[in-house]
Amino acid sequence: MDDFILQQLTAEKTKKRFGSHKVLYSKYDPKMPISAEREYIRITNDYLRIVKEELEKELPKLKEIYQKNQDKDELKNYRNDNAIDLLLAISQIFQVIKNKILVRTTGFGLRRKLETLANMTRKLTVKEWKRAVKATLGIDIREDYYLGDFYTEKLKKWVSANIDLIKTIPENSLEKMKDLIYDGFTYGKTTTRIVKELQQVYCISRKRAELIARDQTAKLNGQIQKAQQMDAGIQEYIWSTCGDNRVRKSHKELEGKKFRWDDPPKNSDGRRCHPGEDYQCRCIGRPVFNQNTINLPIENSGKNK
Repeated sequence: MDDFILQQLTAEKTKKRFGSHKVLYSKYDPKMPISAEREYIRITNDYLRIVKEELEKELPKLKEIYQKNQDKDELKNYRNDNAIDLLLAISQIFQVIKNKILVRTTGFGLRRKLETLANMTRKLTVKEWKRAVKATLGIDIREDYYLGDFYTEKLKKWVSANIDLIKTIPENSLEKMKDLIYDGFTYGKTTTRIVKELQQVYCISRKRAELIARDQTAKLNGQIQKAQQMDAGIQEYIWSTCGDNRVRKSHKELEGKKFRWDDPPKNSDGRRCHPGEDYQCRCIGRPVFNQNTINLPIENSGKNK
């Protein structure tokens, strides 16, 4: 069914709701896919647990080598030679850790898990979109309409980008840990302190993974939301924040203001972006339905062909 027929059908089905008005603001604020965010965090935690387990297996060896080289340095003034020996030994152990992590993560099924998560996010976003349409226009729309090539391609790109993001976390963490041990030896840190710093790197990495989870699910939600609205002939939206104390000042300033999807607003931080596009942005675009442009895939519309 082409856009003209969809627009005609939508106009017929919604004329009572519009009445004498040309535009209607959504009577429902679509919600963020929090359950998808939680699932993303669960996936990344499981992935990083592999790193933690393999590191803990080799930690006794790391402690032993570090302590031996410290003892040698106290007995002899050969810090440079000892530093080289330590670096070689530590590099070998970390290579073993990397190899074991690679074997285990290869069987982890990260791509499959993220594909499931992407589809989960799409379903939740469509569900919220349907609620906004129903509450405002009083019609039901087809969910299967949002399974086309455009949405499939968008989900594929998101999955590939997020695989790369997650994979860099353990790689970067192991490099930081290796540098910590070498620097610790150089500055004479105790074995106990080094172990604590290694564990801290893991905690920071896990925290970063949670930030990525929140950011990336919000971004995907924002991309799908924008695509749905523009596809439905919606040209404008109302900026709507989550309304809690985590909302940044520059986004609070946009709350309740109307913008166009083809012209992203510039916030006071100097960035041009739509809801969900800024880092850690949990804002949404509340649709502004225009009677002259709206076209929607109405449920069972095939009967009206």
